[in-house]
Amino acid sequence: MTTPIDLTKLPDYLRNQRWFGGKASPIKSVSAVDHATLPLPDGREFTLAVVEVVYELGHPERYLLPVLSTGEGVQDAFEDAEVLRAFFQLIREKRELPSASGKLVGEWLDTPEGLMALPSPLPVRRLQVEQSNTSVVVAEKVILKVIRKLEVGINPEYEVGRFLATKTSFRATPTLLGALSSEGPAGGTLAVVHRYVPDVTDGWRYTLDHFRRGARLTEPFLGELRGLGQRLGELHRALASNSDEPAFAPEPLHAEDLQRWSASMVGEMGVTLADAMRQFPELENRRETLLGHAKQLAQVSPSGQKIRIHGDLHLGQVLRAHGDWLIFDFEGEPGRTFSQRREKYSALRDVAGMLRSFDYAEATVTLEGLAAGERVGPARRAFLEGYRASTRGAPFLPQDDASFNAMLDAFELEKMLYEVRYELQNRPDWVRIPVQALMRMEVRT
Repeated sequence: MTTPIDLTKLPDYLRNQRWFGGKASPIKSVSAVDHATLPLPDGREFTLAVVEVVYELGHPERYLLPVLSTGEGVQDAFEDAEVLRAFFQLIREKRELPSASGKLVGEWLDTPEGLMALPSPLPVRRLQVEQSNTSVVVAEKVILKVIRKLEVGINPEYEVGRFLATKTSFRATPTLLGALSSEGPAGGTLAVVHRYVPDVTDGWRYTLDHFRRGARLTEPFLGELRGLGQRLGELHRALASNSDEPAFAPEPLHAEDLQRWSASMVGEMGVTLADAMRQFPELENRRETLLGHAKQLAQVSPSGQKIRIHGDLHLGQVLRAHGDWLIFDFEGEPGRTFSQRREKYSALRDVAGMLRSFDYAEATVTLEGLAAGERVGPARRAFLEGYRASTRGAPFLPQDDASFNAMLDAFELEKMLYEVRYELQNRPDWVRIPVQALMRMEVRT
């Protein structure tokens, strides 16, 4: 089955797309590894193609291209409202469509949320804010996210969303409603559909707004942060609630896990501090203290469990909507493979990610010129109070406070090291934020 796309024009086309991540790398070749043709009601048709981009250097990448073939070359089919409707209906109607090397399978969950009525013709509008995916709001009730950069295997966002929607009562998230997957050699998750939540504020902006209001956080806002901690505790309880699903069944936490995580942090620290000390030589004086945190993790008496976690939790991954918190985006850390993102881990890794986010909020308002104040400490304490209250007695957490604190400190350190590496590569002016946190860190006695 030949591809109805002019592959010779794809390199130039790809470089001009916001979602294409390889703009800086010379392209060696582009080939189609799978494609399917979808008919439109007006007699036209469009092609969904999975293309593999091979670079002069580096690993190949796969992308999803919905294209209309025109005399002028390659055109993004998603600029056409009829194409968006047809793509969505493929999922909503649970259709299967043959492709060159397998098939496309639409899935719509038979849950109460999935029974909603939608108007005809469907109103559709593309969101213009995203970089790496394409999002479409359908009838102001659901949001369709088309995943442009593809990986082989189960996308954690689909897997976790489906588990929460069908196996738990946790609803403090935009609920997963459906998905489109490809089966065959180019198998993977192509799109996901969630409940659309209007009038939301992301947690980062919401927190910055409160941090900017003065030297001290108000008691009502601290109460909201306790609520955020409670929501995370409820999410972890839900993710640890089913022993029948192998991908989600909690597993005992062993000494070997703690030793492996500790050794990984020690290794990362050596590389990261070596890079950072070119700019911040004072970090040399902190090396032993920081190594103490990482090594302390290996000495913790193992208790608790490994569970599936969010994996990339920070204030930008929560929403404030109608007086409540929602947690979303379960894809995991972008720099990790799907298999790494799907690994079970300590729930405290998510807790550490959120605690680090409060430090970034404080640094941001300070850089804006706001005087230092009593914000981070109370925010951290309130969040932790809410989390601990909602997870009291949970089998997935360490049994004693000393182990809880030692593990949490180590995961915060791990997150700081990640932040240093990220900022050195992407935002050099921000490196001082995690570096200052490393300079402040003390080993608990």
